[in-house]
Amino acid sequence: MKLFKIVVVGGLFASLLMNFTLLTRLDEVNNRLNDLANQQQMVVNTVNAQVSQINSTINKIKEDQSWLSAVKVETEMDELDKNKALVSFEWQVKELQNDSAVLFNYKKNGETEYRSIEAVDMENGLFKVVMPIEIDLEPVWNSYIFDRGSHSNKEPVRVVEGRKEAYENLNQLNFDYYISVSYGDMIKSAEINTTRIENMGARYYGYLEVRTDIDKNNSYNMSVINGKMYDTSVYLKEVYLEKFRNGQLVESEKIEERSIVYEGGMPVREDTNEFFKQTSEEKLDYSSLVLKVIYSDGSVFEREIYVE
Repeated sequence: MKLFKIVVVGGLFASLLMNFTLLTRLDEVNNRLNDLANQQQMVVNTVNAQVSQINSTINKIKEDQSWLSAVKVETEMDELDKNKALVSFEWQVKELQNDSAVLFNYKKNGETEYRSIEAVDMENGLFKVVMPIEIDLEPVWNSYIFDRGSHSNKEPVRVVEGRKEAYENLNQLNFDYYISVSYGDMIKSAEINTTRIENMGARYYGYLEVRTDIDKNNSYNMSVINGKMYDTSVYLKEVYLEKFRNGQLVESEKIEERSIVYEGGMPVREDTNEFFKQTSEEKLDYSSLVLKVIYSDGSVFEREIYVE
């Protein structure tokens, strides 16, 4: 009898323990389900917000297109001064009230405040703004070093990447702009657009591909390929390699032009020419190398292509 009571009490205790454990797990499952429901609701809210933003953008674009055409952007070089150009913006306002003021609002890269220019009425809803800009014309440089000597344990190595990016930032001009139309107390503004003025230096001077090969004995050769990117009469005339030690010019060596011939004997295109420095006993024991190029119009450009 006593044993029976012990068994019954033990069974009741085990049942209570199982029920408690089950209830605890049910609470955990319930909390987890609540967390999942909250996370799902957050995802739904985020998606709804993004969809709302996309719909708002689409509606804004449709609204802009209903009263404003696309803006046509053109760049024209100044015939008298190649360091100046004219950028024109032209568009059509489809819904225009009499005595409306049409403004072109813009800022250049690096500026924080927008400027406003009253657009010129070309009739029939067409408007135009012409802006003069100053540019620093220079060829597009690409410089490489393939170092198999003591200067590097990697091959090939591309260098002057930072300078290349800095050059592109310096010579590229961006405009953020938008069109606004006002009539009485009503003001209507279009979306902000960005246009990037092309690299104007490429029109005159094309590109320069500079390759320096350093062998295991620290001897080196160099090729400079100039290619035209537009139809122009200006061509690369002379190339000099200036060698420096501790900031002092040691020698200025003229690099000779050579004919480029593809494999199979096919000559290269007429709008491409190459200047080449042969490998010699000379060692690359200079602190820096500067390439100096002279074009047929008298323009001179220099670029540091190697630093020890």
